Amino acid sequence: GNWHTCALRNDRTIACWGDNHYGKTEAPSGQFTAITASGYRTCALRSDRTIACWGDNSDGRADAPSGQFTAITAGDEHTCALRTDGTATCWGSNSSGQADAPSGPFTAIAAGIYHTCALRNDRTIACWGANWGGHTDAPSGQFTALAAGGEVPESDGPTNIWMCGLRRNGSVLCWGDHSMYRP
Repeated sequence: GNWHTCALRNDRTIACWGDNHYGKTEAPSGQFTAITASGYRTCALRSDRTIACWGDNSDGRADAPSGQFTAITAGDEHTCALRTDGTATCWGSNSSGQADAPSGPFTAIAAGIYHTCALRNDRTIACWGANWGGHTDAPSGQFTALAAGGEVPESDGPTNIWMCGLRRNGSVLCWGDHSMYRP
């Protein structure tokens, strides 16, 4: 996250350290299977498949939905998770449509700064949210994994946002704006 880090311990509890502005290093007790951090908050998937979030709650960023989930990912101001039926649920800021998940089902999900992409059951990619550099223009073909990357600089410099996918043949394909950084 921004100026903080959280990790899963071997006993499946969470340890956080760094700047504690907004309470973002005050992890809840319990056991977890996955963790994601971005912006000024952290969310984690509990062992019972429910979600816990802590830290900045601007725009409902730490208001985790109820239900059971299999995966979780955090963008800059939003978080998305996959429900046990494969549908995607997103919450937090929706300033660029990044919380408007399309219908599923999906097998994997990756949130970027103001966008999200997910891997459909047929291994094709669906993306939504801001598209400042072509990063939500998902390529055709079949993929096995996704990753989001990017930077929004503090100054008026260029914004670099991209997505990468692992094709079924093992090659990597990246798309979007990576003029400053090569993913």
